[in-house]
Amino acid sequence: MLWLKQALANNMARQNKVNVVYDYIDIAEQEISKRWHDPTVKDILRHLIERGIVEPKRLRNYMIIYDFDVMLKYNDGSRTHTFMDLSIKYDISERQAQSIVYKERKKEMTNMNITY
Repeated sequence: MLWLKQALANNMARQNKVNVVYDYIDIAEQEISKRWHDPTVKDILRHLIERGIVEPKRLRNYMIIYDFDVMLKYNDGSRTHTFMDLSIKYDISERQAQSIVYKERKKEMTNMNITY
């Protein structure tokens, strides 16, 4: 039974192989071009969200990270004030804003998502 748990843990930790990602890109391109003649970025994101490929929460987290970088400049580098501003804007706790900025930011790196 231990080997099964280890196998499942290894499978869960495995990153996406690049050929699977490229195959998906081809499929998504076909689906999106059937739906729109000349799709915009908004159309593509809308399609990915509607199909359940991108969670709206991921987009919110991206916006929190983006706003953190912008707000940090206006708050003269004060992380405390920046996290307070983020918690007010997104109606989340300051601790949740910190977790998103510090933990989710690394998910933006390709090597965290795709195995080449």
